[in-house]
Amino acid sequence: MAEPFNKNEYIKIAYYYYKNNMTQNEIAKRMSMSRQRVNRILKKCLDTGIVKIVIQEYENHNVEFETQLEARLGLNEVIIADSRENHVNETIGEAGSSYLARVIRDNDVIGFSRGRALSSLVASLVPADRKNLTVTQLVGGLNAQEAHINSDDIVRQSAEVLNAKPYFMYAPIIVENRQLRDSMLAESFFSQVYNTMKKCTVAVVGIGDMSTQSSFVQRTFMSEEEYSVLRSKNAVGEICTHYFNGKGKIVESGINDRVFAIDYASYKKIPLRIGVAGGREKISAIKGAVKGKLINVLITDYDTAKALL
Repeated sequence: MAEPFNKNEYIKIAYYYYKNNMTQNEIAKRMSMSRQRVNRILKKCLDTGIVKIVIQEYENHNVEFETQLEARLGLNEVIIADSRENHVNETIGEAGSSYLARVIRDNDVIGFSRGRALSSLVASLVPADRKNLTVTQLVGGLNAQEAHINSDDIVRQSAEVLNAKPYFMYAPIIVENRQLRDSMLAESFFSQVYNTMKKCTVAVVGIGDMSTQSSFVQRTFMSEEEYSVLRSKNAVGEICTHYFNGKGKIVESGINDRVFAIDYASYKKIPLRIGVAGGREKISAIKGAVKGKLINVLITDYDTAKALL
């Protein structure tokens, strides 16, 4: 099968190898691919003229900026999309879909959280030549009014495009109390879904913030007491309903006693954790997620990346 041509990917690999003096093994680990594929791409960079005496066009693809952020933040990879005013989610969603198509492999189990950026990502997905893929929710659904940003709708769309087997939770993201949540979790159906979550090899997650635009804050899914506890403990953001402070430490507020979501320990064991987020209101949350190693890949826009650097 012919190697798919992704110009930005070829340029980045050339930059790592020729300008950043990384070995092929180091590049393979950084970009979640085999060393043999790195070797083939480097050869094609020479064959196609991308690499001559200098690396052609890398200045136009944010590659040097991405590399600086990867080193500064300690991330496996950073993808920076050009900023478009009032279209941040669409821009980073398109970049995220391209990245996901590159890194997924046969037999991967891909977990999705929720949000507008992830909705844009799956809307931009194209069929991938991969076998035996599974996609699953990492959190329950939100509400019917915004079905397109719910994790169940995101999983449904991605399963159709990727020809993957979907696993749905068929549950809200949050219920009234722990007793109700625990009684539902006792059903064998939920055990199957949670076991699938724990088998994830890839997580694609949005990064929530504490602004009034946040889904949880804006729609008062949490109680005033829970919100006050999060504020008093300096929470800056959340991933899969797990709130954290500016240092990336998890903040307990009681809200996780009544949510349907992957547990924190299982989430951290997922090898590839892709955070998709951008916008001024997300900066503190992104920094916290990076410091806490809740993500090891970041998809964002140029203006947000500049603020992070």
